Amino acid sequence: MYALRVTSTFVPPASSSEQEAAIPRAARDDDAMLVREVLRGDRKAEEALYRRHAPGIHRLASRLLRSTEDARDVLHDTFVIAFAELSDLREANAVRGWLHTICVRLVHRRFRKRKMLRFLGLDRSVEDARLEAVADPGLDPAERSELAAVDRAMDHLPAHEKIAWILRHVEGLSLDEVAQSQACSLATAKRRIAAADAVVQRLREGRP
Repeated sequence: MYALRVTSTFVPPASSSEQEAAIPRAARDDDAMLVREVLRGDRKAEEALYRRHAPGIHRLASRLLRSTEDARDVLHDTFVIAFAELSDLREANAVRGWLHTICVRLVHRRFRKRKMLRFLGLDRSVEDARLEAVADPGLDPAERSELAAVDRAMDHLPAHEKIAWILRHVEGLSLDEVAQSQACSLATAKRRIAAADAVVQRLREGRP
C-alpha cells in the first residue's frame, strides 16, 4: 500500500481515522443497534448514525472527486438515499460498506455529468481536494512530488480504475471491500487496481 499521508481537515462534521481498514466487532454491533433504532423512527439514532459515518463518506467522496463542493453534495445525497432505503439493508452491521457503495455510485454519476459538461464547455468544477492539496504539511519535498505524480496518474485513469485504486491504496479498503463498493467481482476489482498501479508506477518513475 502506498504511504499517502493526507489530512482530513476539510471533512465535516467530525474527525475520523485516516484509514478504517478494520472495523471492531463492537462498532459493527453499535451500527446494527443504530440501524434498528432508525427503522423504529428514532431521530436521535438517525443523527448518531450520520455523525458516525459522515466524515468517512465525505473524505471518500472528496478524494474521488477532488472537489469539496461536489463531495458535500454526494455526502448529502448518500444519506438521503441511505435513510430512504435503510429497510433494504440485509445486514444491519454492514452499514459502512453499504454507504460506500451508495457513495461510489453517486460519484460515478458525477463523473458522467462532468464529462457531459466538459463536452459542452460548461464544466465549472473546482478541484481543491487533490491529494497533493490536502497533504500533511509535514511531507518532505520528495513525498510531495510523489503525491503530485499520483495526482497526474489519476488524471489519466478511467473512472472505474481511479476509484478502485483510491479505495484500495488511499482509503485502505480490502480487495473484497473494493469489489463490494464498486458492485463488481473480486477479479474485476483486482484487474482495475492492477491497471491503475501500472499507470501510477510509470508516472512516479517519470516515464511518459
